[in-house]
Amino acid sequence: MRFGLAIFAAFGVVSAALASAGCSSDTAAPAGSGGSSAADTSSGGESVSCLDDPRIDTYTAQLDKSGARGVLTFELVSSEPAPPAKGSNTFEVLVTDLDGTPLSGNLGVDLLMPDHGHGTQVPPVVTFDADSNAYDVSPVYLFMPGVWRIEFDYYGDAPVDAEPVDRATFFFCIEG
Repeated sequence: MRFGLAIFAAFGVVSAALASAGCSSDTAAPAGSGGSSAADTSSGGESVSCLDDPRIDTYTAQLDKSGARGVLTFELVSSEPAPPAKGSNTFEVLVTDLDGTPLSGNLGVDLLMPDHGHGTQVPPVVTFDADSNAYDVSPVYLFMPGVWRIEFDYYGDAPVDAEPVDRATFFFCIEG
């Protein structure tokens, strides 16, 4: 009986380790600025490439998308580093109405690895810069290689838990 419990306990430890290995790369929060750009070794040292994934947006400065409801335009003015990379990133985002007028108000950001079903443990902080009429979003912490979905929700004067006025979704391949 004691032998059976020992095998069961060992099996449980091994199972838990294997289950967490797929999403365990570099999970510590960023210390200061920047982040690791080293290759992901959580999968036995193999690099991850998702550049051929049809969901991926090709990064360029001033990459813009119409909102899902067709009410607004979301422009990723810039990314530091450019293109977005593993670790901490900073985005500058411009939200405009159909006439091209920049909008201020509440902007929400959601980061998700859709193929893994998890986000990032470091939520981005969004601040509006009245001089540029754009939002600074930092850190956009993309801690592991793979496809990342970055969704921007514009709420206007409503709180970020309300129904958004419009939203745009960008997909980036983070190499590693």
